[in-house]
Amino acid sequence: MLSVVMSFSSDDGSPPAMNPIIALLLTFVFVFSARAETWSSIESEHFIVRFTESISSAQEIQDIAESFYPQVTNDLGYSVKGKITIWFCESRKEFDRSVNAPIQDWAVGCAYPLQARIVILDPAFSENRRINLSHLVKHEIAHVIFGLYVGENLKNVPRWFNEGVAMYLSDDWTYSHYWAILTGTLSNSIIPLYRLSIDFPEMTSRAQIAYAQSYSVLTFMIKRYGNDALKECIRLIAEGKEFDEALAGATGADMEWLESRWLKDLKKRYKWVSLISSWVILWSVAILIVFIAYSRRKIKNRRIIKQWKEEEKLWEDFDFSNDMQDKETDSEDWTYRQ
Repeated sequence: MLSVVMSFSSDDGSPPAMNPIIALLLTFVFVFSARAETWSSIESEHFIVRFTESISSAQEIQDIAESFYPQVTNDLGYSVKGKITIWFCESRKEFDRSVNAPIQDWAVGCAYPLQARIVILDPAFSENRRINLSHLVKHEIAHVIFGLYVGENLKNVPRWFNEGVAMYLSDDWTYSHYWAILTGTLSNSIIPLYRLSIDFPEMTSRAQIAYAQSYSVLTFMIKRYGNDALKECIRLIAEGKEFDEALAGATGADMEWLESRWLKDLKKRYKWVSLISSWVILWSVAILIVFIAYSRRKIKNRRIIKQWKEEEKLWEDFDFSNDMQDKETDSEDWTYRQ
């Protein structure tokens, strides 16, 4: 999930003002890019959901967003005065037009904190249909609210921390993330955090590791220093502190030390036995599925064979002589009636 960050924030927490010329140009570009679609919208207390066809999906997104809003604002200690707009795209072409910027092929969501706007692609029309719509919506909302909170200081936030916060707040951790961090640790292919400070890899597999690392580092920080340390770090960033200074102020540790301790923790937690266990689980599930399918097929075959035997027995018990006699009688009756 990609977050396009262009963020400034006003002191009262409302969606920020911007240069009128830039605002006009951005509006023109977005309207022009979306001119081929006819957009409808539904509105709730904190969100406006725009869509082209599926109002049921739009209502589902609205419900997810409103349910998530109290949690994320409480976790961050910040709320937005104004409404966040979510553009729900139901095709890749529609999504690319709405984003109107270079974007990785695997991306299915964009957050624009500056405009309090989100663009998401329906997972049903993405290459990875396993993506959960609820996690996607929550992830991008977390990006927007976090971006509005720290405002122009978002430029001081490393990309991995930004993504880690969004993943943590939206509980966006799946088995694929676990597998990525496990194999990355065992193959010594963990990406140094300084490389993830600016941007993520373009390759899908490497991007998956980058997201998994972002979540892993953040949860390690929270586990060691507590959730209040995370809130304090974000608060200091919003005040204008550089990230390293905010991290030290909240935890007493610098980035180099935190990364070294996190890497040691990874090596302790993710060992070859974990990989073996994972394969055992996968093969066990696969064997179980095959066994169930085989058992069901066997039971079905038994029923068919039983039915055949019953039909065969009926034919054996059938008295053909009486049947022929009945036919002759029927024929006589027919001749008489004629």
